[in-house]
Amino acid sequence: MTAFAVVSGASQTTQAKSKTSPTTVSVVLKPRDHSQMLTYINQTVDPSSPYFHKYLTPADVESKYGQSDSQVDQFQKYFSGYKLKTSAYPGNLILKVTGSKKNIIKAFKATPSSKNKKDFIAKTKLPGKLSDKVASVVGIYLPATKSGKSASKNTIKPHTNFEKSDQTVDAAAGKAFSKKYGVLKFADHYGLNKLYDKKLDGTGQRIGIIDLADFPMDSVSKYLEQNGMNGDTSRVHKIYTNDGAYNQKLSVDILVSQTESSLDAQQAASVAPGAQVDNYIAISKGDTTIADALFLNAFAHAVGDNQDKQLSTSFNVGYEVRKLIQPGMSETAKQYSDAMNLVFEQAAIQGISIFNASGDYGPHEVFNKKPNLSIPTSAYVVQVGGTSLPLASIIKGQKVDFPKERAWNDLYWRASTKPTLYQGSGGGFAKFNATPDYQLGFSGVNTFRAIEWLKYNPKGYLVNLHPKTITGTGTGRNVPDVSANSDSKTGYATYMNYGPGNKSTGNWVVSGGTSYAAPQMAAANAVINSGLSESVGFWNPQIYKWAAEPDTPFTVLDDADNNSNLYYTGQPGKLYNQATGLGTVNFEKLYNKFETQNSSN
Repeated sequence: MTAFAVVSGASQTTQAKSKTSPTTVSVVLKPRDHSQMLTYINQTVDPSSPYFHKYLTPADVESKYGQSDSQVDQFQKYFSGYKLKTSAYPGNLILKVTGSKKNIIKAFKATPSSKNKKDFIAKTKLPGKLSDKVASVVGIYLPATKSGKSASKNTIKPHTNFEKSDQTVDAAAGKAFSKKYGVLKFADHYGLNKLYDKKLDGTGQRIGIIDLADFPMDSVSKYLEQNGMNGDTSRVHKIYTNDGAYNQKLSVDILVSQTESSLDAQQAASVAPGAQVDNYIAISKGDTTIADALFLNAFAHAVGDNQDKQLSTSFNVGYEVRKLIQPGMSETAKQYSDAMNLVFEQAAIQGISIFNASGDYGPHEVFNKKPNLSIPTSAYVVQVGGTSLPLASIIKGQKVDFPKERAWNDLYWRASTKPTLYQGSGGGFAKFNATPDYQLGFSGVNTFRAIEWLKYNPKGYLVNLHPKTITGTGTGRNVPDVSANSDSKTGYATYMNYGPGNKSTGNWVVSGGTSYAAPQMAAANAVINSGLSESVGFWNPQIYKWAAEPDTPFTVLDDADNNSNLYYTGQPGKLYNQATGLGTVNFEKLYNKFETQNSSN
């Protein structure tokens, strides 16, 4: 069997297509009274506020903060003149505009920049009465050559990495398998089994998964059965957010993305066996719609549906270190981050908890000299980092023995003398999002301890034979918030179903990545919500408050040694670090915190 770590990366490519092919772009509208919107979000999770758990509906969001229906009608009337279909997602904050690329370009007066620079953007222009309401346009791609003529390039390149291993699935089905490779490995280690003992399993809840690839449903059924669970997948649903369902053939090109989507569904369905699982699948026929618009619209769709009180994604689109997602796009990376934030803010005000995989390459999610994180780094999302469980083994001929859980990085078993990329828990300081109020003044936030384990080489990173220890301060939103097992050497099994043409081959792989931790967290949240009268909503202000209390539901991983995400380490005596955030979660204790808080109001 082959083991690999599934990365949390963009995995949708877009080839140049005919100008008449259907495509979709997003128009991000400016919210009304945005500062009051942010204030209300915090009030929904403040027990002292009269608005505690007074979550809004999408219709409420529209009436208080979204653009009016009459304003949306103006956009629809304008775009219809170019034979484009326009619809607003519930809340009236994001518009979906669909039609031929030729007509899209005409309607937006889109032109490529004449500059041959890596930071140019395609220019768009709408009539003044409409433009005043627009924050950004997402999904148009018009690159330029030196002469200013349009060029054909892939817009968003695959961000994938296969990690070969000699691990095999060697446990029998049922409880033995579940404890070694499956749901009980997660549940037993993080106290979720105590909630199962209380007959809480997610019943009455729905978990939303945002995916950038389709997946075979029988892979989920096979996974559940191997864990000794009911393999009926009638509670697992596919919701196609762009073109509707179509046959996305399994192929080598998108194998990692499809495995990612499969494992998301497998983890969510097994960790919360009583919950419904809604997979919002953002794919485009012919790859005519670009991944940035697909990803944004999938979240807008799920939030607008307002049926899933927990959402998760293990994909990302773009990186903060770059000024743009890709030269020639119609939005800058900062504008895209802001657009994602707006949708996440709507989710929070509706009582939806969101969990995002923080990344799998330490502080360098994209190969670069500078530390950088992937989008999104939103303060309105629970950023989920990775750990390694205790391990005693012989790997590649060397003895590995660490007795307690620690921050995940794979240097301990695969240090190379040649330039390469290494994996570890994504974490650091966001460039696009300021330090949120719930982190300000918290022990360890905006300070750091780090070890320069790696040095940059144009072909990859080299191990630094004489690493320096650095301490200092930072600014911006600190990532992650919490962490869970993500190391492929202490990881989980996934069932992959792949075959060219009409042939299908099933394979078990043992894998790792924060891609596992994010849907597991979302499913654990569904289990918690299934025992409460109201959804817990926006986690972050609540968990940072509880993390500072004596009976904290978190286990801080603050060791300075053998506890690094390839750069950041634990901070001894402090409650937060950029390798693992607040640490790992004891879900029984966290449930008790939510239950006590709810019962006192």
